[in-house]
Amino acid sequence: MNKSWSNTALVAYSLLPKIVNELDFRVNSRVNSSFQSRHLKIGLSNEQLIGEIVELIDEKRKMVNLRFIVSTTLEKLEPRDRDILTKRMIKKQTFIDIAEEENVTLRTVFRRFAVAQVAFSKQMSKQGFTEKWFESEYGEDKYIRPIFERINDDAYFIAKSM
Repeated sequence: MNKSWSNTALVAYSLLPKIVNELDFRVNSRVNSSFQSRHLKIGLSNEQLIGEIVELIDEKRKMVNLRFIVSTTLEKLEPRDRDILTKRMIKKQTFIDIAEEENVTLRTVFRRFAVAQVAFSKQMSKQGFTEKWFESEYGEDKYIRPIFERINDDAYFIAKSM
């Protein structure tokens, strides 16, 4: 599996609470609009409003699935791999902070992180969440695609992928 998609999944995992809150707000605003028929006043039919709500709920389903996929994959990793990925990708700790916390050299942290990324990527593939699957499920997602593109454009992730 392409480490860009597995890295995307990890970065998105840390952002999921914000994404889900936004989706909930958007669903609730549309539902509230229907009670006062505000949507009709702005030229939005009942069918269009219901369509928007269904699309938003499907988007939320995708986010909940992603949360499950990442948490399940992390649970299947060796504790050391899970720990470094959680610290770096989810808790956003710096490599220096991780090195100090674990009382190891910075180079050791870089090596452990690279090994953990590969392990995470392989575990994702073992579960059937391949690059092709991610591209079809999240490739055009308006929340996940920008993360994927940023990771692909980021010199750090490109250098670590080599």
